[in-house]
Amino acid sequence: MRLVMSLCFSVLMAIPVICRAQVPQMTRARQQVIIEKTLDHISANYVYSDRAKAVKDAVHENVRAGKYDALTQPDTFLDALNRDMQTAANDKHLRVIHNPRMAAQLRKEAAGVADAAPEFLAMLKRENLRLRRAESLDGNVGYFKFDNFVELRYVKDAFIGAMNMLHASAALILDFTDNGGGSSETADLLLSYFLPEGTRISESWNRVTNQTTVSTVTRSPDVKPLLDIPVYILVSDRTASAAEAVAYALQQAKRAVVVGTRTKGMANAGQHFLIDDALYVMVPTIIVRNAVSGTNWEGVGVIPDVDAPPGRALEVAMAHALNRLADREPSEGEKRRLRFMEKGYAAAVSPEPIPVGLFEACIGHYRQGQKVVQIVRQEDGLFFVNGDRGRRMTYLRNRTFAVEGRRDYRVQFHIEEGRPKRLDVLWFDDTADAYLRTR
Repeated sequence: MRLVMSLCFSVLMAIPVICRAQVPQMTRARQQVIIEKTLDHISANYVYSDRAKAVKDAVHENVRAGKYDALTQPDTFLDALNRDMQTAANDKHLRVIHNPRMAAQLRKEAAGVADAAPEFLAMLKRENLRLRRAESLDGNVGYFKFDNFVELRYVKDAFIGAMNMLHASAALILDFTDNGGGSSETADLLLSYFLPEGTRISESWNRVTNQTTVSTVTRSPDVKPLLDIPVYILVSDRTASAAEAVAYALQQAKRAVVVGTRTKGMANAGQHFLIDDALYVMVPTIIVRNAVSGTNWEGVGVIPDVDAPPGRALEVAMAHALNRLADREPSEGEKRRLRFMEKGYAAAVSPEPIPVGLFEACIGHYRQGQKVVQIVRQEDGLFFVNGDRGRRMTYLRNRTFAVEGRRDYRVQFHIEEGRPKRLDVLWFDDTADAYLRTR
């Protein structure tokens, strides 16, 4: 059976909603077969045997009460069954999934055939292995966003390539806000970049094998470690399982700052067990205990070190990272530049409303010698137009605006008699260019 760390393993786990329409209607007889096979798998393999009994009792009580009798649509029945099992166990991992492709793959693996189905590989390619962005942001802060830990045999080269591209970063942000988890092997590879080799990460007990395993950092020769740079991990209520495992391990080791909102709380790894040719159930079979805390995040989630409003975790992390880099920077000029950018990101987290009257008053043309800039109204905001390009302006305070895409300068207006007479472009090095209003 496949060992996974996530409810939505890799890309195929996103397919159930698409495939549900192909499922025959649910008769009572078919419901009963699905329920009993599911409960048998849970009773035999669930890492919490007491919760397994609670799930079985709750579902059987619902059957006796006729709760599922009218649920002839497969999606409605599976949703109700999954909700009842998860509630009884307080475990979001427990879930019956309809996915004929994944079921076929599981059947192949059970027969000893390890090769993935061609359609699975084609899907991984279309999804770019779930790797989304790897880039260098302001202040040489690296940024890496990926939305699943795809199996290492498929993603290793691309993953290491992305990390190599970010190797010279002064700090690194890992964006797990949309990461639903995946392969624990790939998660271990990522951990090996940030922790010394031999570091004890966790201890796990597998109910199926009755074995206890100690997980330590083992570094592949092609991994270039990043043991000293600041690391930030962005999380949300969509962050689950293997993504939570990495965030929790680095947080407990004091190696990363977790930024965002509380995660899903899906800690224990598990296996997929076949029900039929189209259905299988995810059952947690392994309980994991962190080497530092002695516990895990099951049912609780990873609690951020720094809270961030939804959709603003990146700005919060950038402000923290730039502040930290400025504290370390010996050059006063570079320190000033980092502080300047930090304030821009911090202000973007909670933009202030433009004071009454300032919005319309700022619109106009401003000149410095032969150079002309304009402040125009577009859509619902103000735009700074220099040449043929306009950039959205975000109000900071004290008649000063940040300019979209430019962290090296801001725009400040000087008011006389209730009307801007001058516009100053304030540069990060404490210099300024003054533009007089012409109309």
